[in-house]
Amino acid sequence: MEYNKKPVFHGISGALQDQRITVLLGPNGSGKTTLMMAMAQLKNPSKGRVIKNAETVFYLSQKNQVFDYVTVGQLLEIAQLHGRKNDIVSVEKTIKNLGLTKLLTSDINTLSGGQQQRTWLAYAFLQATDILLLDEPMTYLDVKYQQVLYNMIMEGKENGQTFLVSLHDIEFTRRCSDNIWFLTANQLVSGTKEQLLTQNSIYQYLGVKNYFSSNNN
Repeated sequence: MEYNKKPVFHGISGALQDQRITVLLGPNGSGKTTLMMAMAQLKNPSKGRVIKNAETVFYLSQKNQVFDYVTVGQLLEIAQLHGRKNDIVSVEKTIKNLGLTKLLTSDINTLSGGQQQRTWLAYAFLQATDILLLDEPMTYLDVKYQQVLYNMIMEGKENGQTFLVSLHDIEFTRRCSDNIWFLTANQLVSGTKEQLLTQNSIYQYLGVKNYFSSNNN
């Protein structure tokens, strides 16, 4: 795959399984964001292609911002307009679970990093797309909301959504993933969690020795 005739990925291919959670792992700078943006068709390669079989795809970036005065409530209303129609109960549940009820009238630019991240997660999940691409969604989240995110991903899967989630957290990956993609040195290695979330793979693709033995306690 090339952008502006510059090679980015060479000879890689991968397919997301329907109604499964695939976690994308790789060191910083390995191209995880570029790959996810290509899959969302937000970047058009000059060579290579992405085949999209799903009707709707949403990509949540690592960095999200608004330049004008926009309240949390207004942003979430926009999400509902762009995505599939959610029932009122689902919308209220999402807002409550992410701790946004008292922030609906707040300007998003005045919020803390964690509050902003929770707002953007609500924005993403309220789209209710077939495929949800989440680029490092745990950024700024405390332990409580990491668990909320886990629950939302699992519930989305139960409701028929497909996920590709870029992470650096191995334990979170172990808990939520069905499949693993390792991206490193322009190589994409894919397989089930049982096949790839091993000591050897973590050392080979992430450079971490003895991860499981050092995290048993």
